[in-house]
Formats: sequence, structure tokens, C-alpha cells
Amino acid sequence: MSNRRESVVPPRTHRPTSPGRSLPPSPRAGSSSPGAPFAQGTLAGLSPATSGIDRRAMIGRTLGAAAAGALLGAAAPGAPGVVHAQSVGAPSPGIQLPEGMRCIVTGHDAEGQSYVVSDERVSGSFPNVFRTTGNDPFGAGPEPVPRELLPTDSPQLEPAVGGANFHFVTLPPTPPDAPLGWHRTETVDMNVLLGGELVLVLDKEEVTVHPGDVVIQRNTMHAWRNPTSEPVYWVAVLVPIRQRA
Repeated sequence: MSNRRESVVPPRTHRPTSPGRSLPPSPRAGSSSPGAPFAQGTLAGLSPATSGIDRRAMIGRTLGAAAAGALLGAAAPGAPGVVHAQSVGAPSPGIQLPEGMRCIVTGHDAEGQSYVVSDERVSGSFPNVFRTTGNDPFGAGPEPVPRELLPTDSPQLEPAVGGANFHFVTLPPTPPDAPLGWHRTETVDMNVLLGGELVLVLDKEEVTVHPGDVVIQRNTMHAWRNPTSEPVYWVAVLVPIRQRA
């Protein structure tokens, strides 16, 4: 195992600290608003007619043709607006992880400030990257890390108790001076970056995330920034920490 941090920054000063702050509503499909934590709907800048084509091509290049077909589903031959996986080009080897899968786990300190509690690589052909249980809904973490559940400011993102949400996230490039979409949910969020380069912004530091990296958010205040000129894609599964309503 090896620990790796991409960059460290001092505590931010641009985020409002009043307890009544709220997250702006997520943009409509195709929007390129930089401040939203989840850019939902079709791929940024694409019409619904073309988003399916480019999404299939993107996933095909990232995960490989077989995985793209399994994820997006097969379509009848000759169906309008469909590009089959084999027509994308030579099968892609997918995301290469010669040193194992990087798993970044976040937590908050006694003052409620978010930071990275671990940044390690997990190897193996079928690794259990992260686990939560009914007795430990935050999942594994260093003993000194507080396990107090801090209040959400984004209930619209949260699943019902006993459920889970699966998001496919598209984040367009973030302009240099754009405000970030800071938010916290009462969930454990399991994020896997599929394509592009993404910056995880926490209260006490920043970490650059690459395809194949996993980020586990545990009820932590955070934001995302896309420092590149292309959209970034990842999947996120949100699981409630509360065991009862």
C-alpha cells in the first residue's frame, strides 16, 4: 500500500459559513453551470438525439466494448441514433490499474472540517474496496476520527432510509473564478471516476482524482472542480447513514 496526495491547500475562505446556507438547484439537462454538485441529464452540450451515441462511445473507450454493451444495453440492429459498441473502434483495454485501485476515504475532524483520512491502493482480482455495516454505517476509518452525523444541506440528493441512489454524473469544465457547489449529505457516497481529471475539494485540502480512482465521502462537506477543457464523468452511489427514519 502507498499513500499519495496530489496537493494540499489551506482552509477555504470563500464558502459561506452560516448554518442556513443551501445548495443551488442542480442545472437542467445539458447545462454547463459550474457550481452544481451533480450535472444531471444528457452529456453537457449535446442534444438528447446525440447524447446516447457519445455516451456509448465514451463508456466504450473507458470500460471497453463489452462493458459498454452491458451497461447501456443492447439495441436492435439498425435502430436509429444507435452506435453499436463494435462500431466505436478497436476494443479498448479499459481503465488500467497495474498498482491496484486507489481508494480515497474522507472524514471530518473534531471541528467538523473535512479532510482525507486515508489514500491507499487496493489490489486483487475482486477486491472489497469499502464496506459499511449496520453497526458501522460510516465504514472503516481511523479510531480518532469522529463518527458524529452532521446535518445535511442537500436533502434533495439523498435517498430514503433503507434505499440508495445511483447517479451518472457529468461535470463540464469549471471556469477559474466560478463558485463551487459545496454540499454535505447524511450519506456514504461511493464515487468512481470513469473519464477525465477531477479535483475533490475539502475543507482542509484538495486531491486530484484520475480514472479508476474511488472516492468515499462519509458525511463530509465537499465540492468538485473540473480543471480541464473537457467534461468529466463518474458514477456515484449514495447510501444513507441513518438506519431508521
